[in-house]
Amino acid sequence: MRILFLAWRDLAHPNAGGSEVVIDRLIRELQERGHEATLMCGGPIEERPYPVIQNGSTYSQYITAPFRYARQFRDVDVVVDVANGVPYLTPLWRRGPSVCILFHVHGNQWQRYFPKPVARVFASLEQRGIPAIYKDVPLVTISDSGAHELEILGVSPRNIHVLNLGVDLEDLEKDPEKSVDPLFISVGRLALNKRIDLLLDMWAEVGPQIGGRLLIIGDGPERERLTARVRDEPALRGAEILGRVSAERKAELMHEAWLLVHTAEREGWGLVILEAARCSTPSIGFRVKGVKDAILHGKTGLLAKDEAGFTQAWLSLAGDTERRSQLAAAAELRSRDFTWQRTIDTFVEAVEAAGTKTVHDPLADGPSKGIARSVHLFSLFRKETQEPDRFYHYLAADTIRSIERHADVRGSLTLDVGGGPGYVAEALRHAGADCIVVDYSAEELALHGRSATGAVQGDAQALPFKTGSARVIHCSNVLEHVPNWHALLEEILRVLEPRAGIGYLSFTPWLSPWGGHETSPWHYLGGERAAKRFERRNGRPPKNKFGESLHRVKAADVIAWFNSRPDIEVFDVRPRYLPNWLGWVARIPGVREVLAWNLVIVFRRRAFDKVPSASAN
Repeated sequence: MRILFLAWRDLAHPNAGGSEVVIDRLIRELQERGHEATLMCGGPIEERPYPVIQNGSTYSQYITAPFRYARQFRDVDVVVDVANGVPYLTPLWRRGPSVCILFHVHGNQWQRYFPKPVARVFASLEQRGIPAIYKDVPLVTISDSGAHELEILGVSPRNIHVLNLGVDLEDLEKDPEKSVDPLFISVGRLALNKRIDLLLDMWAEVGPQIGGRLLIIGDGPERERLTARVRDEPALRGAEILGRVSAERKAELMHEAWLLVHTAEREGWGLVILEAARCSTPSIGFRVKGVKDAILHGKTGLLAKDEAGFTQAWLSLAGDTERRSQLAAAAELRSRDFTWQRTIDTFVEAVEAAGTKTVHDPLADGPSKGIARSVHLFSLFRKETQEPDRFYHYLAADTIRSIERHADVRGSLTLDVGGGPGYVAEALRHAGADCIVVDYSAEELALHGRSATGAVQGDAQALPFKTGSARVIHCSNVLEHVPNWHALLEEILRVLEPRAGIGYLSFTPWLSPWGGHETSPWHYLGGERAAKRFERRNGRPPKNKFGESLHRVKAADVIAWFNSRPDIEVFDVRPRYLPNWLGWVARIPGVREVLAWNLVIVFRRRAFDKVPSASAN
């Protein structure tokens, strides 16, 4: 899949925190699985193992994101809207699949960072806008508490996916022993919502009783003020603001610490709590959303209702080595359940729930009807050699729209005859069909660096399937490549399910502008002459050799064949790339040979009045 992440910060931002760490890791893991993921965010940014696009500043990016998307990313399979408080409102400007990641509901936190009128606007957007705007979009959160908050807002539980984050730390040659002297750590962004002032207030009471050190790891807008407070207040002796440290140093301190003390007023998910647990260090936190999901009270740490309870828990565990050891062992064991493999599996489930897999929605990638659709098709066709994926994904999705007007493909066997690398097959599977690609050439099956799944190598004129077994048969641009197109159509009819089965045939008439394929338009002077000219100019013969793998096919002959068959009902004959109001082109002899460009015939088999000799029964 091609995935675009919209997030407000890169890890390079001085105020980057846990959410940026999570997005970075998600993208890296998706890349490892073969997906193409790009991050678009506000600056500053740094070079990463994946593309990072700077899109304005902290707030301007929410205005510019739709325009940047339209210019560069409208062909992606899915957009991931990372709502760090303010969402990008992707469902309002993208009609294709989207997923929203909401780490937690901010509630009354808005008032801490913005003037009351602005805070009310953001709070209203979160409480009323998100449930309404994202009602058809999978919402990913990172804790059961977060899921419960979304349900309270009115989001359907069926639309909520809980992403259990993986835990990993820098591997050390040897895990350090626990500190001999009392050592306590706090890890997180130095911001108001982490309540480091409250932590220092409690340390002023706890420190004189138990001694030791309190190390505060992290950076953020409050660092300078907090550092000055620790320096200037004698009661905070033993406390130290370390700022941001290396991953290796953080792992060392987590191993050495007696306890992780976590005073955040709420979290999406207490990732640092599980990181400490991986290092056999239990935690103390408040019984608030996100934190209470990460700490199992009395098993992997302790939860407090208020400041007095927190202080008491801190003093109690500091003086009880055996209890700390029991909590540490249980915490370390539980942390092993949280793997990034499991995280990515859940995320991919959410993406698939958005209706994506590897298929493009024509509404998302461009216009779906009228002259705008035709202009878009021809513009993509012009770039087919340079950007085959864009053209064939769009064409496949457009084809499925046409097929679904005549047949319900869900749960039925469908064949993509001459389907090559499987673009249409992917779209059919996405629509719920059990689709098999049949192609004579192994080279075609691996075209454009792809590999069609559910494919068999076989002759389209002798299909290896039972009579009447396929609900839908799609055959695009094969007719002109077989020496006996009559035999191909007879074989399609044999395998097609009578009455309910639908056939979708498209082909390029010889006299159309693209009738000679890559030798066009010189094929008007003759197929052999056009092939020789192509070889002289390009130093190689054309891919399709005239008379062997490229043949003259007239629209009139094919239409006459269908009209001569009483066992066939034709639903539609039209130029594939032209708008519907130009459908009359297909009804005028001579004109259709040239102007149709590519002709589509949609039909069904009435009954088995005539059964050709079967190649497979």
